[in-house]
Amino acid sequence: METQPASQLITDSKNIYLISSQGPEAMSATLALFYTLKESGKNVNLILESLPENLKFLSPSLDFISYPKNFVISIPSNVAKVSQIHYEKTENDLKVHLTIENGIIKKDNLSFYFAEAKPDLIITLGVKDYKKQLSENLNSYGFLMESPILNIDNSKDNDNFGRINLIEDKPLAEMILAMLPAKSKEASNCLLASLVISTDSFKSKLTAEVFEMAGSLMKNGADLEQIQNNIFKNA
Repeated sequence: METQPASQLITDSKNIYLISSQGPEAMSATLALFYTLKESGKNVNLILESLPENLKFLSPSLDFISYPKNFVISIPSNVAKVSQIHYEKTENDLKVHLTIENGIIKKDNLSFYFAEAKPDLIITLGVKDYKKQLSENLNSYGFLMESPILNIDNSKDNDNFGRINLIEDKPLAEMILAMLPAKSKEASNCLLASLVISTDSFKSKLTAEVFEMAGSLMKNGADLEQIQNNIFKNA
């Protein structure tokens, strides 16, 4: 696997968005990449609505994760003319009050989306079809559609939609480590969790490289016992 072009693309990018599939291996690997890129001084946003219960130990909270900040509520001018606007903020909620000069606003007339600058790079992990992955969120995340994509996946069904496509029948953790070394305990913990999930706790897909990676990540602070106890606690 030739990773130099991918590594260079990351080096040259300042503002990066990460998009993960809903699979636990990909989620864990994406969190590792989030930590690593943050530590490298990158401005990183992660599109991830929630973590499954058995992976929440990998992140202090979803508040820790960076999300888009500029949210827009849009009303078409041919539907209603708004003459005044003010807001009311309480401990429980935020209410936006509109004074309508003419027309009628219905719920279906409103649209909601993020108005962010186009990122330098999007990195997808475990995503087979990019447009399908975002299909339900295109109104909110439409600004992501034109950016270059680094597509990382271990499925033969991948659509190869990226500018660079790293598609290998290997654990995602192995593919990430080939590009970027894990510097922190947090990133190492996430990568080892991804490796544990990929190999079913070292029962399948075993290679010398897998054991070498596991040992290296543990030397870097990853806690195998904590990972196994959390991931398989309801098994």
